[in-house]
This record gives sequence, C-alpha cells and structure tokens, in this order.
Amino acid sequence: MYRLLAVVSICVLLSPALFAQEIIDHPLEPKYEKARKIYVDLAWATYLRASKRLPEARDIYQRTLHLHKSSAFTHSQLANVSLAIRDIRTADQEARRAIEISPENPLPHFVLAQVMFKRTVNSRQKNWKPVIEKLKEVTRLDPDHVDAYQYLGEISSVQQDPELGKQAFKQLTRLMPYQPVFFLRLGNAYEDLGSSDEAISSYERAVKIDETMWQGYESLGRLYTASYELAENDVYNTNDPTAELVNSAVEKITNAILAYTKMRRYAPNIPKEFDKMLGIFRARLGSLYLTVDRPKQAIETLEGIFTEDPKHADANYLLGLSYQEIEDFEKAEFHLRNAIRVSPERSEPYNALGYLLAELGTDLEYAVDIIKIALRKEPENGAYLDSLGWTYFKMGKNELARVELEKAVKFESKSWEIQDHLGDVYLKIGMRSRAIDAWRQATILNPENEEIRQKIERHHQKNK
Repeated sequence: MYRLLAVVSICVLLSPALFAQEIIDHPLEPKYEKARKIYVDLAWATYLRASKRLPEARDIYQRTLHLHKSSAFTHSQLANVSLAIRDIRTADQEARRAIEISPENPLPHFVLAQVMFKRTVNSRQKNWKPVIEKLKEVTRLDPDHVDAYQYLGEISSVQQDPELGKQAFKQLTRLMPYQPVFFLRLGNAYEDLGSSDEAISSYERAVKIDETMWQGYESLGRLYTASYELAENDVYNTNDPTAELVNSAVEKITNAILAYTKMRRYAPNIPKEFDKMLGIFRARLGSLYLTVDRPKQAIETLEGIFTEDPKHADANYLLGLSYQEIEDFEKAEFHLRNAIRVSPERSEPYNALGYLLAELGTDLEYAVDIIKIALRKEPENGAYLDSLGWTYFKMGKNELARVELEKAVKFESKSWEIQDHLGDVYLKIGMRSRAIDAWRQATILNPENEEIRQKIERHHQKNK
C-alpha cells in the first residue's frame, strides 16, 4: 500500500517537468512563434531604450515592423525613438502611419505634435496654429496628458497668448496640484489677462506650496502695490473715507510689504536699494494712517523703519507730524529736525518745523527763517505761505501776516485752514466783516467745524 502511494506521488511530482520538457521538444505553431518573437523583440527594444541605446532600439522596432506592419504601437514607438535621435523625417512618417492605423491613440498624435513643434522652432515663418491644434487634439484624446499641456504652456509664452497659457496651466495645476511652478505660470497668464484677483490667488498658492519661491513673492508684491495705489487714491480723494475703504488700503499695502519682505529673504543677490524700497512702502503706510487720523498706528509703523534705516527722511518727517497730532511736541520737534538734517534738500520738513514752532509760540524768528527756506524751494506753495503768515501773526506782525495769507489763498483756495487763519488776521487788524467772510468760506469748505461757526456767531453779533 505504501509502495503504491509513493509511486503515485513520484508521478505527480514529475508531471510538470515532463510537461515543460514536452513544450521544449515540440516547437510552437508558426503564428505563435511569430508572436513570441515579436514579444521578445519589443521587450528587448524597451530595455535598450531604458539603457539609452536608442539607435539599437530603433533597429529592432524596424525589424519588428517587417513581421507585423499593422501594429500602431510599434509604429508609435519607432516614431518616438526616431524623434529622440533627431531623425525627424522617420518620426513624422511613423507617427502618421500609427495615426492611420489607430486614430484614437494619443501617443502618435503627441509624437507628431513634437515633430511639428521642432520644425516650427527652426522655420523662418513660425506658424504655431497647426502645432496648437495638434496638441489640443492630444488633450482631447487624453485629457490628463501632462506633456501636451506643458508644450501648450511654452507656446503661449512664445506667442504671448495668455489665454492659451491660462487654459494650459489651469489643467496642469489640476493634474499636478503640488507643483508650484505651474501656479506661478498660471498667475503670469492671469496677470497678462488683467485678472489681478485670480493672479494673486495663483501666486499665493505657489508660495504656499514652496515658501522659498521668491518669484511668487515678487509678483504678489507688484500686484498688491498696484491695488494699493488705487485704494490709496480713493482714500485721499474722499473727504470722509469709510473705515472699510481705509482698512482695504491698509490690508493691501501690508500684504505688499509682507510679500517683498519674503522676497528679500529668499531671492538671491538682492541689492541694498531693495531695503530702501521696503522703507518707502512702510512710510506710505504710516502716511496713510496719519491721513485718516490714526497717528498712534502711524507712529508704530514708522518707528519700525529705523531698525533698518535710522536716517530715513520720510520716517522722520512723518513721525514729526504724527507726534504733533498726539501733542508730544518734544518728539515732534526732534524728528522734524532729524528730517532736515538727513534730507536738507527737501522743503516739507522746514515748513513743518516752522509751523510747529509757530503753534508752540517758541523761537519764532527761527521759524520764519526755515519757512522761508521752504518757500525758496517752492515759492508758490500755499501751505508754506500760510505757515509764514501764521508765524508773523504769532509775532504780532499782522500786516505781514495778511499779505502772506492773502497770497496763500490764491494758491490754496480749497483750504479751510488758510481761510480760518486769514479771518483771525482780519479780525486782529479791525476788518471784522472780512474776517466773517473768510470764516464763512472756511465753514463751506469744512461744514462740521463747530469752532469756526462759533467765531462767526460771536463776532457777527458784535458787528451789528
């Protein structure tokens, strides 16, 4: 019994080996032998391609086509290898043959598109339209064809066709959502199309993926600056800007400063002048805060400039005005004097310091002298003439004050402050009616000023 089981077991174990031997001893039928040979050749050609032995791979594909002429796959592979070794003519022929056999296969269409691309690059008359159409056909056959979209993106740059670029890079960001360069290029296309919000969104995505991508920060800084300038104009051209309008402007310039700060950190070979530009932006933010009566925020912003540039003229000048607003006159004078020292060619600090001294009623002779320096630089500046006239008034030189303030009104007819000052001078020299007229004009320009309205009521009663 045990001997029988052993014999059976040996037969079972030997049967696969005997079957394999039978296959070896008996050749395949001719049609299967042909298929085996094609399969082996194609596998070997694939290995040669991977090993960068492209001419040998091409020879095998050509040999294989003698056995199977209707293989779209082999024609496509031969076209691909021929393109790689710059046999453009063969690549063209084989790609077209593959398309005839299998028109819905995207591979030969893409090879043909590359052939057309190379020929167009090297031609004198660069007609990109057929190349674009062929690449779009590839993406129709294969909506996820990354390489085709990349070619379309490059052509969009050459052709300066941002719409084509938008379409290509939008698809690439869909297919490869963690490639920051595609979001950068999509942002470029949106920017060229004038779609600033979409461009900003794309650039923000790029730097979120790669925080060292300084090109994205540069683009963001540029766009935020442009949008801030529009918002800044809205603020300065509005008599009573809303908090929403002001906050929007603040947000935009803050974002610009942040973007350029990041660019400075990551970009190679940033010139020293770039720090000055950052200082200018911070000064503009401080100026905006000052304009909308937020002097404390202005001071906080402007003080930050001194960590990088302690001699910043704009920061000193604006800080002088800001400290004056919160009635810290000692610091106001300090910064205005600094502004004159570091930038003696500018006129504004001379005038601002002179007016401050006039308001304080101290060192009035010096105040006159420095305001005159400002006027030598800008003789028709109504604000400077007002400062000089007001200083004369503080000195008791009322006739000189009247002359300067009447000149100031001619150049700054929309200034309620000058009209108010002129009214005070007229009153002082006994011209009560003209004083009331000047104050009335001031109330037209500034209807909410209760102090001037009280002057009119008080002196109008006395004039009766």
